[in-house]
Amino acid sequence: MSLLSTSPVAAHAFAVATRCASALAAGLLSSYAYSQSMNPVVVTATRTETTIDRALADVTVIDAQTIRDAGASSLPELLRSAGGIEISQTGGAGSVSGLFVRGARNSQSIVLVDGIRIESPLSGGAVPEHLPLSAIERIEVVRGPASALYGSGAIGGVVQIFTRQADADGWWPFASVGFGTQGTQQLQVGFRAAREGTRVALSLARESTDGFESTRPGSPDYQADRDGNRQHSLTASLAHRFAAQWEAGASALVNDGHVDYDDAFSTPATARQDYRSAAVSAWLRGRPLDGWQTELRAGNSSIDYGYRAFTFAPRTDSRTIAWQNTVDAWGGKLLFGLESLVQSIDGDGVTRGGAFLYARDRRGTDSVFGGYEHGWGEHTLRATLRRDRIESVGSETTGALAWGWRFMPQWLLRASYGTAFRAPTFDDLYNPFSPNPTLRPEKSRGYELALERHAGNAMLRATAFGSRIDEAIELDAFYTARNLAHARVRGLTLEARQVFGAWMLRASATVQHTEGLSVDPLTGTRTEADLARRAPRYGVVGVEHHQGPWRFGADAIAQARRFDTLGQRMDGYAFVDAWAAYRLARDWELFARAGNLGDRDYETVAGYRSPPRSLFVGVRYAAR
Repeated sequence: MSLLSTSPVAAHAFAVATRCASALAAGLLSSYAYSQSMNPVVVTATRTETTIDRALADVTVIDAQTIRDAGASSLPELLRSAGGIEISQTGGAGSVSGLFVRGARNSQSIVLVDGIRIESPLSGGAVPEHLPLSAIERIEVVRGPASALYGSGAIGGVVQIFTRQADADGWWPFASVGFGTQGTQQLQVGFRAAREGTRVALSLARESTDGFESTRPGSPDYQADRDGNRQHSLTASLAHRFAAQWEAGASALVNDGHVDYDDAFSTPATARQDYRSAAVSAWLRGRPLDGWQTELRAGNSSIDYGYRAFTFAPRTDSRTIAWQNTVDAWGGKLLFGLESLVQSIDGDGVTRGGAFLYARDRRGTDSVFGGYEHGWGEHTLRATLRRDRIESVGSETTGALAWGWRFMPQWLLRASYGTAFRAPTFDDLYNPFSPNPTLRPEKSRGYELALERHAGNAMLRATAFGSRIDEAIELDAFYTARNLAHARVRGLTLEARQVFGAWMLRASATVQHTEGLSVDPLTGTRTEADLARRAPRYGVVGVEHHQGPWRFGADAIAQARRFDTLGQRMDGYAFVDAWAAYRLARDWELFARAGNLGDRDYETVAGYRSPPRSLFVGVRYAAR
């Protein structure tokens, strides 16, 4: 069977995505009338404020309106619809999920919340299923190696989540309520306020669903029940400008709840996980001198959970202190800073309460980083370097170099090369059932070559990328982490966005080849195989319409066939999500979203069903 084979439906959908991208590209070359600028300021790609067309990186911004309108019911589903990311889910909302950015697995990409890394020190993953969409104002996705700025784990990229903030003087309350199939209910209330240099925002939300049967008959985890999710979240922020050039603030995101799951070692009555995640940060930023911007940020993130069927209740913390500076120097910008990260684990079944416990419960990382950007004429050059010293692992140095050439006002040619690494996690090294204390850090080298055009509300981008991950850590058939000889990812992404009057069309299509090489330490036998859960082709085509009181849109999402961890084949699929909104009055709006309109039965994890067709309707109020 060819590596690029897939189901007829997914193959047709992917072909449509590619043709749409080509058609949009043709439109971009001939259309010059646009309604508004699509060149937002981003911070994740460079750790400093810059416009997206000057970031010299593959960056996608998901704004507040897109998040509210999306047909997705969870953060992983929303990120998949943005293009360039594959996901895995063991069911619906709240179920175990993973992000695959440019072929890198969940623990090989970093998730930040308001600048603070949020991840489980046990698995190295961010547990995106526990981050509620209702708390998110904006998302920036940076694809490609970023360890030279963010350290361990940034092999595939960085996803930064920004929570709700006040941005205009006055009092701005908001609320929404909605109901849907599978017993889904959502309620949110909150406000934003600003006056005389002080900004405050607060939001409370409750979400629940009865869910659906997430496993298939014949799966060893099958249980004949529905797997629901309940969660409550609080988002808060406070900022005060106490001088013309100085501001201090704090933010918090707290989410707790429980999710039902299917498991071979429990019963429907006991197969439940209680969870709690939090990200809290405080910062001080200002300008000590003209041309010098400094920021001090301290924060803590935690991901805690426990099971009712057995004693395993990890309590994890990741505490960060970072000092960052940007200085105008030598005709360019100089970046330098220090960062300290301390991660710890505790809890029943982890450090106490049993005979099988983790051998280590704390690890610290001290880092120094710097960079310089200089522009001359139509050219821009940026270099970054970072050194991380990690307890029990050692020291790693990573760097990146990016160049951009704006050979025409709307056209940019850019190229970049970077190194990255990921230190083995507590689970990799010390878990009591299948530890591997001999694991070595993963080390990667990645490149990117892109041609892009930005013109008002239109965009065209073609990005060729590749990476080689030496000592790549993957689970073997016994779920023990092993170093592969290497893993490779090579691919091409085509993206386009075009506005035609009240209509906007967009498309993203990726073709990639992933492979992992392992060598048996005893026999020397070499084995090559596709990396688990990565597809050779995937993409999304979207359409939106905005006119008068109406807004509506749809996304068609497709993914080719893949193989799971134990070699199980998962067929390709394609499905459609849709949404609509109608403005009743200046501050009131009715909205609806429909997921998986064709009720497509597909898998992103072998043996687990993905969400069936769903409908959700509601009303929202937002003072304007």
